[in-house]
Amino acid sequence: MSEFEERRSYFRIEDVIGLDYHALEPEQEFPGGDSEDTPELFRALLDEIDVAFNRAVNTVWQRDPAIAQALGLLNRKLDLIAEQCPQDEVPQLAYIREQRASISGSGLSFTSPEPYAEGSRLGLSLVLKPSHIQLRFAATVVACEPLQEIPSELFLLRVKIDESNQAEQEQLVQHVVQKQYSNLNSESAGDEPEGAQK
Repeated sequence: MSEFEERRSYFRIEDVIGLDYHALEPEQEFPGGDSEDTPELFRALLDEIDVAFNRAVNTVWQRDPAIAQALGLLNRKLDLIAEQCPQDEVPQLAYIREQRASISGSGLSFTSPEPYAEGSRLGLSLVLKPSHIQLRFAATVVACEPLQEIPSELFLLRVKIDESNQAEQEQLVQHVVQKQYSNLNSESAGDEPEGAQK
C-alpha cells in the first residue's frame, strides 16, 4: 500500500450499510463456504436497483427521450439475459440488515447486541450503498465497550480488517473516499451530507 493509500485508510465516515457478522474460530478462513442461515438477497437487490434505475430514466426522459428509450431497451436486454441464468447459478448473498457504522479503510465500528472478546475474530459481510458492492472479510475485535446510552444492552464494537483481505480493504478505502467527496459536494451545494446524522 502506497503512502497516499495508507493515509486514505485513516479517513473515517459515518454511513448506513448492509451488515452481517458472526464469530469465527481462531484459524477459520473467511470468506469461504455457504452459510445455511443466510438466505439469498440477490433478487431483492435487483428489485432495489430497478426502482432506482426507473427513477433515473424518468428524469432523463424529460431531457432526452431518445437516451431514456435506449437505456430502457438496454435494461430490458439485461432482464432477458438474467432470465436465462439457471437459478442455481444466481449469486448467493447473505441476508444483510441495514445498520449505521463508522467506517475507515482499516476497519469499522458499529453497535452489537452481544459482546465479543478483544482479539476474537469475526466474519463480516457488507453491502455498500448505493453501489450494492458486497464485501466479505475477516476482522479482529480491537475493542468492545458497553454503550452508556439507552438501550444499555448494546455494545460498541470496533474491528480491524485482517491483513489477508487486502483487496476488500482497498474497496472499502475507495468507498470511504467516494463518500467523502460526495459529502463535500453536498455541503458545498447546501445539501445535507449523505449518511449524516439528523
